[in-house]
Amino acid sequence: MQQAQQREISERMSWARAMIFAVGYFFIAALLIGQIPGYIYNQMTSASLQGLELGMIALAATCLAGFVVIQVIVLLFDPKPVIPPVVFSALGTVLTLGGLVIALATGMTGNQYFPNANSSWFPLLGGKVLWFEPGAIDLVMVGLAVLFVGVAMVFYSVLATRERNSPDRRDLGTTPAIRGMIIAAIMILILFMVGFTLFNDNGLAYAISPGNPVQAQLIIDAILYIWLGAAIFLTLGAFALRLHYLMRPVRKRTMSPLYAFGALGLAQTGAILLLVWLLLYPLVTWMHSWTFIGLGDYLTLCAKKSAVPQSCAFTPQAGYIIDALITTNFFILLMAAVWAWKSHRNLVVISS
Repeated sequence: MQQAQQREISERMSWARAMIFAVGYFFIAALLIGQIPGYIYNQMTSASLQGLELGMIALAATCLAGFVVIQVIVLLFDPKPVIPPVVFSALGTVLTLGGLVIALATGMTGNQYFPNANSSWFPLLGGKVLWFEPGAIDLVMVGLAVLFVGVAMVFYSVLATRERNSPDRRDLGTTPAIRGMIIAAIMILILFMVGFTLFNDNGLAYAISPGNPVQAQLIIDAILYIWLGAAIFLTLGAFALRLHYLMRPVRKRTMSPLYAFGALGLAQTGAILLLVWLLLYPLVTWMHSWTFIGLGDYLTLCAKKSAVPQSCAFTPQAGYIIDALITTNFFILLMAAVWAWKSHRNLVVISS
């Protein structure tokens, strides 16, 4: 009887935590059901497919980077390190420096997008590199994804090293380190907003270097991006550290859902998005050739019949179909999370 009562008490949740979960799920629902499907629809029906390509590879990189980070967590903490933490520390340092160099070098030299207008390598379907049009890959985004994975590797390898030297597996709650990272992120954001209100970056570039304001503008933008990036990484670090402490006492029950979410959710979604990015122009060319009851003209729209697929985009009807499919799948997942909240709370919390 006492065990049953203790189990019931342990499942209770304070009103503050319940409010945090409620607000979090509201924003997740708005993002999955509203923002992402709407963004994909807008990019599908725009005059150029470049935005859709950039969006697909960015979403794919986000999903695959999340999957890699989950694999790092599983290898380090389930139930003990399979690979020594020092290996991830070294690899994470290399990836962090490499990602930072890629992001800064490509962004500040004007080579952010690949291929460019002068590229040529086995051109197909009117593309520059294979069938890819200019600007199909955002190299700054690739560098930031590599940077994120590298920082996560170093972060979790340090936590794993500390756990090897300490048998303590308690939930430490909101530690001073977590509070410090949140406060630092808020202060960085406040300083950015005040500075952005008082100074104009274009005018500041002309004031610093009247003879070469473009280069000064690139340097100022890079500093601003690093400043805001520090706030984002501090916020993510605080959240990751709190989640780490929360999972630590019940790690045996949370590692399997975490691995399932990474392998069955993020990895497969990232692979699908990567295939869409890779085969987008061949797919449009093939769909435009459909003659059955006029499906080609119903789903695709080309400004020039002689420039397929360069001048093509998807019609609003095709956008509605994809939008409905994405929204329906996300809605089903959210309803499944509501249904599974009581019996599989760890899976729902980790997946969110």
